[in-house]
Amino acid sequence: MDNILYLTQVKYESLNPHIPVTLKVLTESATFDVDVDGVIWTKTKLDYESQNSYTLNVSLSDGSTTDYATVFIKVTDVNDNHPVFGVVNTTINILENMPAGTSVTTVLATDADSGFNGLVTYALRGTEEKMDIDSSGLILLKKELDREIQDFYNLTVIAIIIDDVNDNPPVFSSSRYEVSVPEDKAIGSELLTVSATDLDAGANALVTYRIVNQQPPTSSPMFLVNSATGQLSLSQQLDYETTKQFDVEVEASDGGQPSLSTKTLVAVHILDVNDNPPKFDKAAYDVFVPENIQKGSPIYSFSVTDEDEVGICCITGIGCFSLVVNDTISLRFIKSCFFLSLLYEEIAYTTNGRSPQRLPTIPVSICLNPLFP
Repeated sequence: MDNILYLTQVKYESLNPHIPVTLKVLTESATFDVDVDGVIWTKTKLDYESQNSYTLNVSLSDGSTTDYATVFIKVTDVNDNHPVFGVVNTTINILENMPAGTSVTTVLATDADSGFNGLVTYALRGTEEKMDIDSSGLILLKKELDREIQDFYNLTVIAIIIDDVNDNPPVFSSSRYEVSVPEDKAIGSELLTVSATDLDAGANALVTYRIVNQQPPTSSPMFLVNSATGQLSLSQQLDYETTKQFDVEVEASDGGQPSLSTKTLVAVHILDVNDNPPKFDKAAYDVFVPENIQKGSPIYSFSVTDEDEVGICCITGIGCFSLVVNDTISLRFIKSCFFLSLLYEEIAYTTNGRSPQRLPTIPVSICLNPLFP
C-alpha cells in the first residue's frame, strides 16, 4: 500500500488535562507511528506476503508516569501478485498413435497471494481441437494425432486467477448462544465468544462484530463485544432482582463492498446471589398470651421479606414455642413453661444455607395474661 493508512485510534484518559502527554510506538516503530490523538498510521508500504501481522507496544507518558498498551494489527491480503510458471518454454515429444485421453504433460503456475487470491486455473490457446487442459494443469489429448498431416503444435498455456466476489455472508457457528452469569460477576469479565466465518477471500472474508440490540434496553449498554474476536464482556453491574435475563443480538459483517451481514442471539441468564438481607416488618414484638392457651395454638404471625429467594426461620430461647412456616411465619405454643409471667425469645431468619448468610434476629417478649385479676 503506497499511501499512508490510518489504522486505528488508541483511546486514553489524562490524569491532568493541563499536562501534555506523549505517545510512542515502542515496537515496529519503523513501520508504524502514533500521533498525539492516539491515531496509529503506517510509515511504509505493507506486504501481506512478507508479514501478515504485527504486535505494537505503545507507551503513554506525562513525564512522571507511564502506561503501556498492546495493539494487534492483522494485514489483509489483496490480489496484487500475478501467477508465475515454473517453466516458461518446453518441448514435448509424443507418438502419433497415442489414443485420445493420453496425458501429454503437466504445467504448473504459482501465485504468491493467499487463499482465493492465490487460486490458479488454466486455459489453452491455439490447439483447442486436439488438446485440453484441466484445473490441475494436466494437458490431455482430445483427438488422435497424425504426424503426416501436422507434426508440430505450438501450445500457449494461460494461467488464470479468479477474482473473488463478495457473494457469501458471514455464518455464525450457532444461531443462538446461551450463558448463565451470577449477578455479582465483575464488570469487564468475559462471558462467551461468538464466532462467524465467511467463505469469501481477502477483505470479503474479514468479519467484524457489533451489538445491534439488547432486550430489555438499559440507559447504558450492559454488554460489549470485541469487534475483531467476538468476545462478549460485561460493561455494567447485573442485578437479578431487576432483570433475570437479557437477550443480546450480535451482528457479524464482512469487509466487502457492499458488506454482507448476519445476526445471532445471545441469551444471558442472570443467576441470583444472596446479596439482600431479610427484613422483619417490625424492630421488636410484644406478644400477649392467655394463661389457658392450648398446646399447638398459634400465638402470633410474623412478616419477613427477602428480595432474594425465600429462606427459613428458627427460634432460639427456652424452647416453649415453635415456628410454623407456611404462607406466613406463625409462632405456636408447644409446652407449658408459664412459671414465669414474662418470657423472652429471639426469632432468627436464615437463608437455606446459601452463601453469604444473612442472619437478622428480632427480639420477642411474651407476656402471660391471667384469666382472673
